[in-house]
Amino acid sequence: MKLFMFLCFSQALICAFVCGHHGGPHDDDHDHDGQHNNEPEALHQVATGILKFSFKLYYQLVDAHPHDNLLISPLSIAKAFALLSLGAKSKTLSQIHEGIGFNKSSVSEEMIHKGFQKLLNIIKQPKSGLELDSTIALFIDSKLNILKKFLDDAQNFYQSEAISTDFHKVQEALEQINSYVEKKTNGKIKHLLDKLDPMTVMMITSTMYFKGSWEHAFNVDHTREEDFHVDENTVVKVPMMSRQGEYLVAYLPEIGCEIVEVPYKGNTSAVFILPEKGKFLEVEKALANLSEEEWIKAMKPREIILSIPKFSMSGELDLVKELEQLGMKELFSDHADLSGITGDSRLKLSKAVHKAVLQVDEEGTEAAAATAIGITKLSSSPHIKFDRPFLISIHNKDIANDIFSGRVMNPTK
Repeated sequence: MKLFMFLCFSQALICAFVCGHHGGPHDDDHDHDGQHNNEPEALHQVATGILKFSFKLYYQLVDAHPHDNLLISPLSIAKAFALLSLGAKSKTLSQIHEGIGFNKSSVSEEMIHKGFQKLLNIIKQPKSGLELDSTIALFIDSKLNILKKFLDDAQNFYQSEAISTDFHKVQEALEQINSYVEKKTNGKIKHLLDKLDPMTVMMITSTMYFKGSWEHAFNVDHTREEDFHVDENTVVKVPMMSRQGEYLVAYLPEIGCEIVEVPYKGNTSAVFILPEKGKFLEVEKALANLSEEEWIKAMKPREIILSIPKFSMSGELDLVKELEQLGMKELFSDHADLSGITGDSRLKLSKAVHKAVLQVDEEGTEAAAATAIGITKLSSSPHIKFDRPFLISIHNKDIANDIFSGRVMNPTK
């Protein structure tokens, strides 16, 4: 079987440590108004919020890294901070919610958590030909007294796993976390952390894993080494996969790009966006103003020859600066109120790291033989070749959201 394999350990690592900056917990509490919102509405609100957060974070990162490959899972980041909000109060709470795309005046706290609960339940449902998994783990210092309500809500809404950890034994704690992460990522992420802050008392890891097989596989025999034009002065060699077939395609002349949707088994698709030469940054910005209705209306079934590079990339982002710019300033300061975790306000966030690994690959010769399609026999079909920087997103229709999104500026890096 030939696979498009997107192996992503997308994580927000959150280290909270005791710093003794408050005299006591804040007076205000979570707004539990007893209102029971229905699941479809809660799911819609969460999906909309994550989409909003995705755009804000992505374009902020684009401004900071205009010429680099970029890969993020906004869903993974958002669910980690939504869980953290269970223990936040006052201004810290509102900043977290607004930072990940929610306006508390229009979306209740209860609806946010129930929406994530529904979304994660959908992700957990088995699908033929598709592996999609989401995990959250709380590594908690063995001497830290966590409130039962926080642990119960974290498990109920976010399916979190609580793991007792002795952070005073730094090396053992480091090995415990790294071993857990390695297991949850099928060995793809090893030695995640090189060191731990000696003041760490809790760490949250949030992972997303996706592995999908194309609905119509590529043939390995049609993969050829070809040029990829990074920019006007830089050309690299890449293995280019090609296949003739019918895909949903759109050409948007007003923006200057072509879009191809390539389906997987399991109600998920990869969306590839190819800007016109010399227009990458303009297209990237313009897509933020393209509505879903316009996008769907433009997509039409079309017989094409599709060529995309076989590549892998990985990256790590320190999200503290980015999240502060999105409004979560108090969370990383001595004014943070996370007293809903322990009943004590002497906690603050010290670290937020996001890591991802992406592989676009072909595997297994049997499927290659079974799906042999001669491209040259239908050479009159339009040829869409991703031989210059392009955008990619992995979209799951069940949750109406992108699982991952990014840009490939140089597939050899």
